[in-house]
Amino acid sequence: MKRILLLPFLLATIFSTRYSLAFQGIQQDSLEQVFQNQELSDSIRYRAIQQLTFSMIFSEGERAKTKIQEVLNTAEMEVGRSRIYFEILQNLGIYYDVNQQTDSSLIIFSQILEESKKQGWKGLEQRSLNNLGMNRLNSSDYRAAIEYFSQSLEISRKDPDAKEANFVASISNLGLANQELELYDQAITYHQEALAIRERLNDPNGIAISCANLGICHRLMGKEKEAESYYQRAIENAKIAGNKVLFHRVHDNLGSLYIGQKNFEKGLLMLEIALDNSDGFTPDPKMELSITSNAAAAHIHLGQTDKALEFANRGLRILDANPDLVNYSLTLKNTLAKIYFRKGDFEKGNAYLEEYEQLNKKVFDQENVKLLTDLQVKYDLEKKENQIALQNAEILEQNATLQRNYFAFIALGLLLILIVAVFVFYQNRNKRKRQLLLIDRELKIKEAYIQASLESQEQERRRMAQDLHDGFGQYISALRMYVSQLKSDQAKEELKSELVSRTDSVLDEMSKEISNVVYDLMPATLIRFGLIAALEDLSHRINAGQKVNLQIDAEDLPNRMDELVEINLFRICQEWINNVLKYAKAQHILVTISQAEGFARLQILDDGQGFDSGVFQHSKRNGWKNITTRTELLSGKLELLTQEGQQGTSLSITFPYLHRAN
Repeated sequence: MKRILLLPFLLATIFSTRYSLAFQGIQQDSLEQVFQNQELSDSIRYRAIQQLTFSMIFSEGERAKTKIQEVLNTAEMEVGRSRIYFEILQNLGIYYDVNQQTDSSLIIFSQILEESKKQGWKGLEQRSLNNLGMNRLNSSDYRAAIEYFSQSLEISRKDPDAKEANFVASISNLGLANQELELYDQAITYHQEALAIRERLNDPNGIAISCANLGICHRLMGKEKEAESYYQRAIENAKIAGNKVLFHRVHDNLGSLYIGQKNFEKGLLMLEIALDNSDGFTPDPKMELSITSNAAAAHIHLGQTDKALEFANRGLRILDANPDLVNYSLTLKNTLAKIYFRKGDFEKGNAYLEEYEQLNKKVFDQENVKLLTDLQVKYDLEKKENQIALQNAEILEQNATLQRNYFAFIALGLLLILIVAVFVFYQNRNKRKRQLLLIDRELKIKEAYIQASLESQEQERRRMAQDLHDGFGQYISALRMYVSQLKSDQAKEELKSELVSRTDSVLDEMSKEISNVVYDLMPATLIRFGLIAALEDLSHRINAGQKVNLQIDAEDLPNRMDELVEINLFRICQEWINNVLKYAKAQHILVTISQAEGFARLQILDDGQGFDSGVFQHSKRNGWKNITTRTELLSGKLELLTQEGQQGTSLSITFPYLHRAN
């Protein structure tokens, strides 16, 4: 499965407005001079060096770590382990987090949180919670991340003196958590709220971060024009802020966007800027692998095979030095296969194609596991929000009761108005409870679908094990007997010739059995050539029996659809056609697939015996559950038209689908 490598910008903001404005416009050398001036107060000196080391994290890499450690040693000697010391220590934790050393940053942020609670440093406690949330988000622990961000935001909003700069990072990071959970509408709401605050604060670095994340959300939603606009704005503000990490990463994302639109000239220009190290920036291996893979893919589309191979070999060197990045090399392996096929080196081309297919399956399986985890987190998140909504409703009810008591002595007219208001309140509260019950029911239905899918997988494994045992057991026993007789010195030449012939026949049968088992697991035609080719292959197999005629009709479809869509549609067709062959006594089956105006439609018609569709409501078999589960995964609508005693049945599935060129 092809996926676009997007790099979310998980950065934390640690300075409040009163600190950032004090040094606004001061260059790094000026901040260093402020720190070295012993005549100034410790507070002013260390605020200056705090801002300097923070900016170095995103522009000077390893030098930032060395500088922070030097300042920490100086601070411990001059002011001890005071609040100033822990403010500087926070920068070291952010350095580790940005450079994906999450274990080290977790220890530092936890230490700062414990000390700030002990000393009553509310501002530092709020920022520590926010940074711990970022740490957990970087580790894909979304539940813990959302909890930390919510606590951080709650502390800021309870503080009457808190300014927007105190809690804008928590709002932005809640957007990131929803973004990682693919709740893009909610994520965009948070990011836009954070962007509005950062615009009021005139914070170019924060504006760049919000715009970059808004660009990612819009692109994942298929809104490429909006994504392009936000990416360009993120680049402009990252340049103003001197945030080199963000500047180069957004160029990589924008280049990937243009290449997806087949605008290779613009895409390659963006990737060239992303790789350019003339400003002293060196991309991390994961980012460099993404850029070189995208560049190689663009050049192969342009027919520039040698240039594509140059970038592909660079990507291989990165992969050799960082084998843990293998899951991000799908584009690279697929491009290498295309390069060597074009060069006529079919052996290497097939080798890379096989690596791509194996890695694709591995990534597909891992994403399925992650999907189940994300579904559970979404369920917990929505459950928690529902609980909060109920608590708020109870608080509102208590307030209404207090108001009724307070206005008990008001005139009869006001009392009547109050009664009406209470009645409306209870109506709205009951309506909200009903809505929450409906949401809870939908979540339970989703859980049931997941359970049905797991049961189907287990049943398929048992069936495959039984087929292998029954199918191959008898063949192996026959082969052993024939080989034993061939070894015998007493066997005549005529008998040996006949035994060899029988052995050859058994091997042919075993080959056919293996082919059938592999086809049931996953047809090679589906993976290599797509849904229509796989269905036509299925029709050839069925029509060869000359009992039923299966016809495939595809209208206005691209050569390939999204891989998950193709797999789900093929399995639905396979399941229902098998059902027709077993029970309907049909002579003709017609499968039509069409696409128009943002929707795709699958319809299977047969001229067999109709039946009562209610049998599926009480059926314990998994066939119908598999069809409904896969329809749900496609966000589709399923319609079954049949009637007992009448001839002919129609199964149709309509689902939203917009083709995206791979």
